[in-house]
Amino acid sequence: MSSSAKRALKILATVGHSGRAMGVTEIARALGIAPGTAFRGLDALQRANLLARHPALPRYVLGSSTLGLRQSLLSLFPIRDVCLPYLRQLASASGETSSLHVRIGWYAARIATAPGAAEVTSGASLSGAVCLSADFAGRTILAHLGKAEIGRHLAWLSSRGLAAPAGLESELAVIRARGFARGSGKESGVAFPIHKLDQAFAAIAIDGSGPGVSSAKTGPRPEWQEIARAIEAVVRANPALCYQPFEHFDPDVIVLPS
Repeated sequence: MSSSAKRALKILATVGHSGRAMGVTEIARALGIAPGTAFRGLDALQRANLLARHPALPRYVLGSSTLGLRQSLLSLFPIRDVCLPYLRQLASASGETSSLHVRIGWYAARIATAPGAAEVTSGASLSGAVCLSADFAGRTILAHLGKAEIGRHLAWLSSRGLAAPAGLESELAVIRARGFARGSGKESGVAFPIHKLDQAFAAIAIDGSGPGVSSAKTGPRPEWQEIARAIEAVVRANPALCYQPFEHFDPDVIVLPS
């Protein structure tokens, strides 16, 4: 792949990850390249409909071709459509944003989101991919994998020069025992695993610090756990819902931008 093509892909990834419109200077600064170089890459991406000019600002957003590819990828996760009404229930009941995270290799990727007490928006995209051990939604999946799989994840972190969070194995044991994970600080929230047979393949998370979300004393409300169990019941009745398009890959070789 040519250096200009690699640079264009980095520009596309930068705009996509930002989740907002970005200007030429901002993109150039983020990538450490000259504004003129960034503009040439942006122009090529715009001509390919991978990026588009913002209608009211001198900035760039994802184009129709990129959005179409993203929607095509999302359609390959059948669990997403099943979970959308449950996410609405959780958002309405908790007043907080709820989301669906699926395991892709050693990552957890958010593929659907429902803002608190509102309809699901177009923000329900493949985004927010982080290592399983990096946040509470991923850790609730990791905690409900087998011991060998957890060991493989730790070895994978080490092979990439990444350190596991302090006290991770003890935290995973606590999550397994109580059946949910809690976030704290900037990642305040609660997450419940969704199982495929005896291991988790996804998680439902409620983000925020409202009553029942971040309080260690009261615990999450029973109706929230019931919604997670209802999703698992649907999955048990139709195992094909567990399918995800990368499950046949060795998780060690999957690298996602985070």
